[in-house]
Amino acid sequence: MSFPEIAQELPKLSPALLLIGILVGLFLYKHLDKQHKTIFLYLLAMLIIDFASRYLMYRYENNQIILLVYSLTELVLFSYMYLRLLLRKYIKVLILLSLLGALYIIGEILLYFVFNTTDALSFQPYAKVADNFVVIILALTFLYEKMNEFKESKWDNFRLNIVILVFFTLNTLIFLPFNFLVNEKSGIKFYFWTGNIILLLLFYGFLISEIWRNGRIRK
Repeated sequence: MSFPEIAQELPKLSPALLLIGILVGLFLYKHLDKQHKTIFLYLLAMLIIDFASRYLMYRYENNQIILLVYSLTELVLFSYMYLRLLLRKYIKVLILLSLLGALYIIGEILLYFVFNTTDALSFQPYAKVADNFVVIILALTFLYEKMNEFKESKWDNFRLNIVILVFFTLNTLIFLPFNFLVNEKSGIKFYFWTGNIILLLLFYGFLISEIWRNGRIRK
């Protein structure tokens, strides 16, 4: 099997892994704290978006709007988790930053898919970069807040935060040259997409393990 063929098969693992996460979350849901219930909702939203993406690609051969919906959903859920459950300082500034990020993504949705100002080849979803940027700022603020308090006793929060920070930073590096990759002809894009899928699968796997760990401990 060639590398492009492997790259095309890997995305099939995503809904299967997400479904496992949903089943684990449902089994332990009543034992999860609010933070891990939010993670469960994130996995559920990602599964719905994954199915919607596949349907639109099959039905219309264009699912680009899903990336913007994905970005908006991700931004809303992670902003909620940090602003309501993890952070205690700088809330007003971060709420404003999150709102600006959400408004920008909504603006892109209107620009591309309501006003139809561009075509598929020139589609450049900076919404995903905006989403990543806001979550990275939230994660860095968490680290800054906890390092200044020296009172954080839950290592799980640090581990979760570091994984989120690394994932969204690497994801930003992949999506910054999105337009170049879409129109690139040499095949290098398969390496980027494969790396992104592997990164995403590892991130989903970690979140599922966090749900399992939290539910079992509290149970």
